Amino acid sequence: MAVIDARSWMDHLPERECWELLAQARVGRLGVLVDSGPEIYPVNFVVDREALVFRTGPGTKLRGLDRSPAVCLEVDEISATERTGWSVLVKGAAHEITDVEEERRAASLDLDLWVVGDRARWVRIQPREVTGRRLRPR
Repeated sequence: MAVIDARSWMDHLPERECWELLAQARVGRLGVLVDSGPEIYPVNFVVDREALVFRTGPGTKLRGLDRSPAVCLEVDEISATERTGWSVLVKGAAHEITDVEEERRAASLDLDLWVVGDRARWVRIQPREVTGRRLRPR
């Protein structure tokens, strides 16, 4: 537990609680290396067997993943007025799902896409590290 200021505490979350928060979230920010630097994209995702799955179309994200599968995905919920909230960060490797059975499994998941358009490509993030923090009143 760390003191942020005279009004706030920060707690590190156990991994189990991080997965519970990830399972409730629908949108995260995906960090991908593109060309010479990181770029961040909002993505709709779903938890699947301690991995994360999202859909995308051809373009910058997939090109970046082809070159470097190292990614991070962050989700959070923050109340600026209450000075409370939480965040979960997943670091891992992302790979396009190309196996037919894995693609069928992904298609059966409860993924709620918010954006219309060509989102026919499935990507799985296999985490190597899942961490979280909660900011709460003192």
